Amino acid sequence: MEEATDCILLPKLLIETSGLDPERTAEHVGIPGWAMGTDHAAVASACYLRTWELVEHAVGRSDIGLVIAQHYVVGALGLYDYLFITAPTMAEGFAATGMFMDTVSTNWHFEPGTETEQEISFNVQLRSGGGRGGELAMQFGLAGVFSRARRVTGRPISPIRVAFRQRAPRHQESFRAAFGSGEIEFGAPVDSVTLRKADMRLPFLGADPLLGNILRRYAETLTPPPAATTWLDRFRQTAAASLGAGPSLNGVAARLGVSPRTLQRRLAEAGTTWRVELDRLRRAEFERGQGAGAADLTRRLGYADARSLSRAVRRWR
Repeated sequence: MEEATDCILLPKLLIETSGLDPERTAEHVGIPGWAMGTDHAAVASACYLRTWELVEHAVGRSDIGLVIAQHYVVGALGLYDYLFITAPTMAEGFAATGMFMDTVSTNWHFEPGTETEQEISFNVQLRSGGGRGGELAMQFGLAGVFSRARRVTGRPISPIRVAFRQRAPRHQESFRAAFGSGEIEFGAPVDSVTLRKADMRLPFLGADPLLGNILRRYAETLTPPPAATTWLDRFRQTAAASLGAGPSLNGVAARLGVSPRTLQRRLAEAGTTWRVELDRLRRAEFERGQGAGAADLTRRLGYADARSLSRAVRRWR
């Protein structure tokens, strides 16, 4: 099974909301430092769950998942949030975000549970990971549903029931504050939430069906989320972008924000070298550009002259 991943927006949200140092926290949980400067990187879900554990320890609150959910600003999760808030009703918002859940995570799975004329339940599961980080992430995920719904409907929506697999905490006041008047169960066989069907029909204050359709069409064009983005992936993307300009160790190191010596050390730790990586990138570009003239290939691969290109081609063959 492929490794589950989360969009970098998730760990960034909880790090920024909790007030921890982004660089130090990212380093502790295994998130590449450069990834914190982008909104599009995919990180291993295990890193996201470790972030929850670190935040709980640093802040000293066992209900930190609920606290961050209540301070959650709609829009913090980018496309995923906008697919929700542009929908006409809560039911349609849930449908849109459920369809495109992988825009923010491949680790979460929602499935319909029991249903009656008055209510509908959803079971929620993390495909990978658990432990305390998983419990906190689940608190945030379920409480975030209602925090977001209250903001976009202008109504004090509460669930009929919320069930957690985690054991009952000593103090439950923060759970009651987060979920309102609904029944809360701990030690349940599955994590789940039960809503009133009447609430699912509530209109959204900022509904924009035209924009919502545009966003859904855009979401449909997106490729599946990549495997967790690593530092080596980032290096290869940067080096490939520099080929045509004449790649150099110093130039790529500068783009990555590290010294040439640090770049060489990191490559060695990854079991490779600058020369090996540069040759691999040039060969891949050559294979993609077969049929182009020698002068064009020489330029695209960053060689000084056609003779250097010819020597490389003989070696590759």
